[in-house]
Amino acid sequence: MRADPGDTILVDRGTYPGGYVVPREKHDITIRGVDRNAVVLGGENTRRSGIVIRADGVSILNLSAHDFPVDGFRWEDADRFRASYLTVWNVGQYGIYVEGGEHGRLDHDYVSGAGDAAYYVGECAHCDAAVTRVVATLSAVGYSGTNASDVVIRDSIWDRNGAGILPNTYANEAHAPQRQATIVHNTVTGSGRARVPINTPLAGFIGIGIGVAGGSDDAVRDNSVRASERYGIAVFPTARRIAFGTPVAHDPGPPWRPAGNAVTRNTVSGSGLADLALANGVGASNCFRANAERTSVPLRLDGRRCTRVGDAGVTRALTAGTRKMFDEALRRRRPPEYTEMPRPPAQPNMP
Repeated sequence: MRADPGDTILVDRGTYPGGYVVPREKHDITIRGVDRNAVVLGGENTRRSGIVIRADGVSILNLSAHDFPVDGFRWEDADRFRASYLTVWNVGQYGIYVEGGEHGRLDHDYVSGAGDAAYYVGECAHCDAAVTRVVATLSAVGYSGTNASDVVIRDSIWDRNGAGILPNTYANEAHAPQRQATIVHNTVTGSGRARVPINTPLAGFIGIGIGVAGGSDDAVRDNSVRASERYGIAVFPTARRIAFGTPVAHDPGPPWRPAGNAVTRNTVSGSGLADLALANGVGASNCFRANAERTSVPLRLDGRRCTRVGDAGVTRALTAGTRKMFDEALRRRRPPEYTEMPRPPAQPNMP
């Protein structure tokens, strides 16, 4: 790459192979397509990723990527990231992936057909990150945030994903536990109701609209969650995640117990098992207040004093080993390959 720090690279219409890397010394550059729908990175299911960014201050704007076996756009330990007006479809793992980066934003993006998460922000103790006005659809998970603290997810659409929004804590990745996510003004519909590709250790949580999986001090408020296959909004512990292929012959370790989470003023309806759910084995001060819902487990969860008393059925369903839950999800759902998912419609260009 011949660009110098601070340069803008304007990309003309055409289909490009992807597999590009922005090295650490090429900081503070912008890569912008002239037409979001006509500047396309096509991976042909052979090149791993569209663009991998390892430099701080890099913005990727107004273009598309599809058919990569790993991810569309990937930031690795790169701060001050920006991913705006991007379209990604049919990727084996992630649409837009940020690991170990702080002070960035994802906005006005559209991801469809991701085998793991459409959007991932993870492994940052003080992320200072925002995911706003995005769309995730027909992916295994809409948003996954493993050990990602200080993240805002707002004003976005999460439609017919396996699971909608899942901040989560796992000990085998850096900066556990996940804390202080703000999930506000989102619309989450049909979680677990459509066939989606599944290539994620979070497969056991498919059917949840919004889940706080082992996280603490998260705020889930003023969201609309409709027609989740299992639970509309659920709070539950997580144990150590066992790597796929590892024999599970020992106890996976003590769970991460969610505590101090506030679930308030959400409208939740049409969930298959319960609109609101709390598992046993959680920490203190998980509060459900002023939500509009019809069903909950345990009963009358909303409005009672902040509690750590949950439901045994939720615990059994959501706290088994990740390998066991993954295998069961594949057996029961028989997911399609990511390559079989439909191409999304054209999306608006960046102003």
